[in-house]
Amino acid sequence: MPNDPDQDRPREEILISPRYLAASLPTDHQLLLDIFVEETAWNADTGASTLTVTSPCRRITIRHDQTAVGRGPHMVISARTDEEAAERWRADISGLLPIECVARLLGTLAAELATDPDHVVYGIGAEPGLLELYVDPDSWTHFDDFGLSGFISRDGHAAVVNRPVDSSAPPIHGDASVTWHLAASPEDVGHLWDISCTEKTPPLLLHAVAAETLDPRPTLRSTSFPLPGVVAPLVTIERLPPPSRRPTAQPPHGGPPRSPELNHTPKTR
Repeated sequence: MPNDPDQDRPREEILISPRYLAASLPTDHQLLLDIFVEETAWNADTGASTLTVTSPCRRITIRHDQTAVGRGPHMVISARTDEEAAERWRADISGLLPIECVARLLGTLAAELATDPDHVVYGIGAEPGLLELYVDPDSWTHFDDFGLSGFISRDGHAAVVNRPVDSSAPPIHGDASVTWHLAASPEDVGHLWDISCTEKTPPLLLHAVAAETLDPRPTLRSTSFPLPGVVAPLVTIERLPPPSRRPTAQPPHGGPPRSPELNHTPKTR
């Protein structure tokens, strides 16, 4: 049977900068959650418009709600000490969050839960204090004023914000338990995406999403994940050359094989 030329052709890859504007559709988020279920031992329950994924210990829930897209958080990660207990911590995701950030968040959550569930659920072993982040001063500006602190991108399109529970600043999204808020809101686009995390969210999860957002390097992505047109004018895309092909196996009749185609960043609290 002849080979399919499309199958042999390598997928095109691109670099997108800045990475916090490499937006992804909520349908991509759900697709990633489907893959997450296949690759882990977590349980899935599918409704008419929702996908609910629960950890084997039944204490962590990830809910994706298609009807919430454009109206509020469409992916909500929450933790309880048991199925019937009150919510201990929560992370809300809304808008066109880059798929790489969602993958980093889910991967960190699953790995940490498997390694140290008490740390993830109860915060046992977590060191109190501020989150330590490495920030490129050429890409982000630090601020600390009016009860809020954090970093804002040089282009003004994105921010990583910390609001302590005792802050005099108004609650984020009207919820005083939200202590970290990451968002992208370009002036010409408006709200693009945001993540809100409540007070007891594990520091390792906060660090994972903040580090992914603050990273000054462009994100590497296959073109199989399309970039929404609304952000195309705001990003720089560099197309990568296709990988060189290795020599093929020895062809029939003993002919020769075909030749292949030819800042150090400061630590900031």
